[in-house]
Amino acid sequence: MSENPYESPASIVIDTTVQRPNRLPHRPPSRPIGVSILSVLHFLGGFLLLAAQALMLANLEAVEESLQIIGIPPVLLILGVMFLTVLVFASAVGMWMGTKWGWWLAAFYYMYSIFRNATALYTVLSMADQLEGAHRGPGYYFAKHSIRIIIHFLLFLYFFKGNVLDFFGLEDIEKGKAVTIIVGICLTITVVLTGFSFLFA
Repeated sequence: MSENPYESPASIVIDTTVQRPNRLPHRPPSRPIGVSILSVLHFLGGFLLLAAQALMLANLEAVEESLQIIGIPPVLLILGVMFLTVLVFASAVGMWMGTKWGWWLAAFYYMYSIFRNATALYTVLSMADQLEGAHRGPGYYFAKHSIRIIIHFLLFLYFFKGNVLDFFGLEDIEKGKAVTIIVGICLTITVVLTGFSFLFA
């Protein structure tokens, strides 16, 4: 029997048995294994920095004599180690939690490490003659800081990978602008610390 075209809408039975495709709930991206490893390494590095700072304070006179050779004020070194300790611990927590500030701190840490090793490399080159008679010559320190620069640069690039940015909720970040900000901060800190080293030397 055909349907009555003049049948009132109220008498039409609506079939609610039609199955609709299930919608999966939104799941936050899982933490990349590289971020997990770096977070743990940052925690361990923070404890090592604390131990190094305690050892340095316990032997401050001997440290001061060594620093006078390369022209670094002891107070500047102590403050620098304290800054790095806080930065490493904070970035470790931020990376583990997947926060945006954790990404910024971690990316800044690796770029700042590049600047620190580049500064150390410059110091090695400027003191090459004095290091010739040392147990480890300038070639050793040049290779060490050069390798560190390469490693930290690769780790800095890692934080701009798509899955890493997704984990931190920064998939829409302007990469060029982020790099400019981080490099600008590192350059400013380096210039200020260099100025202080000349002031207190």
